[in-house]
Amino acid sequence: MTDADRLASARLWAAHHYPYLASALFAIRFVSAPNIGGLAADEHFRVYVDLHQISGWTADLLGVEMVHQVGHLLRGHASRAREIGLVEDDLLHWVDSTDAEINDDLLQAHVAPVDSAFPVDLGLAPSLFAEEYFVNGERRIGIRRDCGSAAHGDPRRWEEPPPMKDIDGVRKEETDLIRRRVASEILSHQRRHGSSPAGLLRWANTLLHPRVDWRKELGATLRRGVAEISGAVNYSYQRPSRRAYCSPEVILPSLRQRVPRLSVVCDTSASMNESLLTEALTEIDGLLVASGVRPDAVSVFTCDAEAGPAQLIRSASEITLVGGGGTDLTVGIDAAIQSRPRPDLVVVITDGWTPWPTSAPRGIRTLAVLLGETPPASPRWVQEVVINDMTSPSVEVEER
Repeated sequence: MTDADRLASARLWAAHHYPYLASALFAIRFVSAPNIGGLAADEHFRVYVDLHQISGWTADLLGVEMVHQVGHLLRGHASRAREIGLVEDDLLHWVDSTDAEINDDLLQAHVAPVDSAFPVDLGLAPSLFAEEYFVNGERRIGIRRDCGSAAHGDPRRWEEPPPMKDIDGVRKEETDLIRRRVASEILSHQRRHGSSPAGLLRWANTLLHPRVDWRKELGATLRRGVAEISGAVNYSYQRPSRRAYCSPEVILPSLRQRVPRLSVVCDTSASMNESLLTEALTEIDGLLVASGVRPDAVSVFTCDAEAGPAQLIRSASEITLVGGGGTDLTVGIDAAIQSRPRPDLVVVITDGWTPWPTSAPRGIRTLAVLLGETPPASPRWVQEVVINDMTSPSVEVEER
């Protein structure tokens, strides 16, 4: 078997046993690199191979090594090393830490990469991040493994210069596309088979569904809505125009800025988490004050299967939460829309398990604050902010 055949066979083995990594595996380009002791990779999906060293390796060992190198590339270990300011003396300990993060996700039935560290070798539990293994893990003595700049960002003597052409390697923008494609395949594999490794599943979710501070997202959304409403000016006869002296016999209107009016519809059905609801209301309370909305311009409607009367409040602590039955927020939203003066923005706080109006209220912006781990999708005309953990400021946000 030729060297090319051996590499091709190992890559096919890896793609068969780790199908969700196929896009990354077939993006790598092999480069001969004598005397490096096995395999290493750079940041451009070039895998350097010591052909003499691997001549006696089986297809599964060589395939696992390819999966391992791809793991460094997908998880961005080089850029993460730069972020922590890695120095030369700590380079190999960082490699061990990243290896431990990757090796968590290798199938247990498969052979381990040569001299590669596992969490137990560093004296720590599995399922941690490389940074945690690096800071808290024990240093290995007498075992040295260098996976190349793909692991630590420090170009090695055997590595080629950055690619000038596509055939020379993968460029940064292509790397981002490969990562997203692989992340999508990991999630798809999990949906179909339920067997994607936990660490890769966590990485894929983080990449495709970044978690953001829901307080910042909610604040930005509310401020944007209030600013658009406040910025709308129109002519009004409530105050005479300053140019009235030019035509004393005709009453001229003046331009007036609108005072934004908001209605908050609170889901108080039995399925709601009261503590999370209270925290969301408190956040909205503070944000509205910061946005300059007058307290008398905010009305609150509690709703389960029926809508309660409008409550004019100055703070969230004044709200009386009444309910505990079924859920039909269409009546609460309708009550808010029918109230006078008519609101400019309706904020709906709910776990999402409710019917919605069939169409968007005419001339009224609608924001849904969805509470809970996996709230169902709301209508496309509703802007969403998802709060799935009261104790953490990180949530999934779905952009419309």
